Amino acid sequence: MPTQILSSTRGDFQPQYSPDGKRIAFVSNRTGVYGIWISDSDGSNPAPLYVQEGTLSVPPHWSPDGRRIAFGSNPEGHQDIYVISASGGGKPLRLTTDPADDMMPSWSRDGQWGYFSSSRGGQGEIWKISAAGGEAVQLTRNGGSVALESVDGRFVYYTKESRRTTNLWRVPVDGGEESRVLESVTYFNFVVVEQGIYFIPGFNADDLDGGYSIQFLDFSLGKVKTVAPLPTPRGLMWWGLAVSPNERTILYAQSDDISSDLMLIEGFR
Repeated sequence: MPTQILSSTRGDFQPQYSPDGKRIAFVSNRTGVYGIWISDSDGSNPAPLYVQEGTLSVPPHWSPDGRRIAFGSNPEGHQDIYVISASGGGKPLRLTTDPADDMMPSWSRDGQWGYFSSSRGGQGEIWKISAAGGEAVQLTRNGGSVALESVDGRFVYYTKESRRTTNLWRVPVDGGEESRVLESVTYFNFVVVEQGIYFIPGFNADDLDGGYSIQFLDFSLGKVKTVAPLPTPRGLMWWGLAVSPNERTILYAQSDDISSDLMLIEGFR
């Protein structure tokens, strides 16, 4: 039975476990402005890490050592990749400066590289950049949105939109042949682990067992199995998926209700 660990009258979504599994980074607009928040792994002690007027490109991603969090933001009008200390305080470090939109960052397993999607080539493609900054390198040539590196550091798995759904593909970390892995994944709702991939398939994935649910692709068997059923797809597509480092807990976010808050403004003239 699912257990609710985070909730507010606003949106709490796109959770990500820290590498040690003790904390969760997530996005929330519970204060009226979107920002990155951090809580304990049970959802307690939520506190803002970075709040900014504008649009955040999310989900936030922890560095492998748990000391930094990468995210995308547009304080200067277009999306760029930033890194901020996970302990709070200090100004975010800007990694990209291209006039195109750079978004949806993630880390290599050794923490030396960052992956992101960029429109600098005319369409969304997967690029990588040194965690210390510098020139970015293009990895894909046929489209790419959200990227995660394999545990062994050999491949980058990424989503790519087709005419009717979103597929999951992979490419070697240094570029090369691109191959399709899954027919249907809902945008960034996938997690790559050593033995396979947890994911939420698209709403019309008729070829997958179990209907609308969390699925697992087993690398060794090359087969997909159902891990857990999910409620109706309303409010799930964009909200995120995370798996604890020990793979005993899966986090997902859903919109249970659509409502409005009543706000009081004091001293208004």
